[in-house]
Amino acid sequence: MDGEEIRIEGRREGATTVVCIGGRLDALSSTGAAEFLEETIRDGARWIVLDLSHLTYTSSSGLRAMLGALKEIRKHGGDLRIAAPIPSVRQVLDIAGFDRIIVITDTVEGAIRASENP
Repeated sequence: MDGEEIRIEGRREGATTVVCIGGRLDALSSTGAAEFLEETIRDGARWIVLDLSHLTYTSSSGLRAMLGALKEIRKHGGDLRIAAPIPSVRQVLDIAGFDRIIVITDTVEGAIRASENP
């Protein structure tokens, strides 16, 4: 591990909450990411776009954090989209079958549009 820290921040874009995750999402950082997403949902977010353009790595723990957020937000009638993963992260998402259960777009703007028109 290269010591790269996880960076997570959220912002509103109309009715959508964009959560930017950067760095490495692994066993050490996935708990914090999961807690951030859970709190965002508890605070009322119903449409979340995960901006993964700065995510350099995700492990199975990171995938579990994303799946947990997906399940929770769908319980509340909302949904989650993934935007702009780099090729290596996109490959992990595809191998894990995320492309069959979550809309994955090339841009944040595309994911926001998909959220506005479910």
